[in-house]
Amino acid sequence: MSVILKKDEKVQKVVESFEEKFSFDGFLEKFIEMYPKDWKKINANYNKHKRKNKEGKSFPMPEPEQYLKNALNVWQKKNK
Repeated sequence: MSVILKKDEKVQKVVESFEEKFSFDGFLEKFIEMYPKDWKKINANYNKHKRKNKEGKSFPMPEPEQYLKNALNVWQKKNK
């Protein structure tokens, strides 16, 4: 199950909000501005996984910034 609903649509809306090329930092800032509840949900899920994790073991969810970077990369590959 995805952490945020309609992730591809939301990524697309953020990308479309830029008139020209953008950096990931700009994308991250705009995503947080447009979807603050989803950003909180991503962080909450990450922290929940982190708390459940046993010392020395890894868990499948990337850090919140990396999660969004992955979502952007997947969207860009689909929309080339």
